[in-house]
Amino acid sequence: MRVICVMRVVCVLCCLVVGAGAVAQQPGGDATALPVLHLSTQLVVLDAIVAEKKTGRMETTLTANDFVLEEDGVPQKIRDFSQDKLPLSIVLMFDLTESVQPQLKDLAAGAQRVLAHLKPEDEVAVMTFSSATQLLQPFTTDHKAVAAAIAKAAASSTKEGTFLDESVYEGAAEAMRSTIPGSRRVLLFFTDGTENEVHGLAVKLYGKQAPATLHSGAEAKEELLQTGVTVSALIDRTAADDAEIAASMVNPLSFAFGISARMDHVARLATDTGGPVLHGNGKQVADKMGTLIEEIRGRYTMGYVPTTSHPAGTLCHISLKLSVEAYAQHPELKQGHYVVETRTAYYR
Repeated sequence: MRVICVMRVVCVLCCLVVGAGAVAQQPGGDATALPVLHLSTQLVVLDAIVAEKKTGRMETTLTANDFVLEEDGVPQKIRDFSQDKLPLSIVLMFDLTESVQPQLKDLAAGAQRVLAHLKPEDEVAVMTFSSATQLLQPFTTDHKAVAAAIAKAAASSTKEGTFLDESVYEGAAEAMRSTIPGSRRVLLFFTDGTENEVHGLAVKLYGKQAPATLHSGAEAKEELLQTGVTVSALIDRTAADDAEIAASMVNPLSFAFGISARMDHVARLATDTGGPVLHGNGKQVADKMGTLIEEIRGRYTMGYVPTTSHPAGTLCHISLKLSVEAYAQHPELKQGHYVVETRTAYYR
């Protein structure tokens, strides 16, 4: 499945305190505390891509007036609007599944071509994942160090299973260790898009290195919604892999012991968080990964202060679409031919 439009939501809370603790001495020695004024503002920052449905070509000439934004059905005013101004904080997540190894080596060989799509201020961390994650390179803007970490990932291997939800949860936690305030945080998975069911015999057989307590799919998704981290993926899977997975899914023993494989959960998480997904194979993987980074980069960034009032922890729903004015101002935009797909919720 190809996701061609994205909107990431990051909730930033800022508090301004004026006159804190000020005390005035009154005649006669009485001390009177001056009033303390607390001002609180919540800024919600969104990333968005508009693209043609058939070709995936991105529309890059739009302005804030070309969008209609709502939160819980209430129109919101876009206060900030820019394109490709914020740096990226990308966590490269490399699947150590045996079937991915040949392509991972091709990707390591083309690492410099991949990293050429980054700006000097963009930072990258490198992790591998199977039943557990391993951090090979913390966030850095030293892209040579990143290339070395990719090569190290390509030389790694494991007989463990793929426990994706745990990897997503740990990857999101690493993304929040970004050293750049206000950057766009992305988990970029290189994988065959398959994973193991995480319960029963599967953990005993394929999870020897897994944490004692594994995070569930619901916990992983909630972590993404709370942090605003986007999931994106380059999926490399052959027809032979599909046939093997299909066979495992109908094997009675797989059902009995809960060890069957699941497909494309990472793509569904990308849809939930608004991240683009590409499919690649063989020698093309480096160029495909570079294209994916360009799709991540080529997004509009917009911010608004919600006019809705909700308690902390409330799940708020967001809608973003093209305005009537957009079609009038941009004749090349044909209604029904372009799409804006967005993350549809965030936690207040």
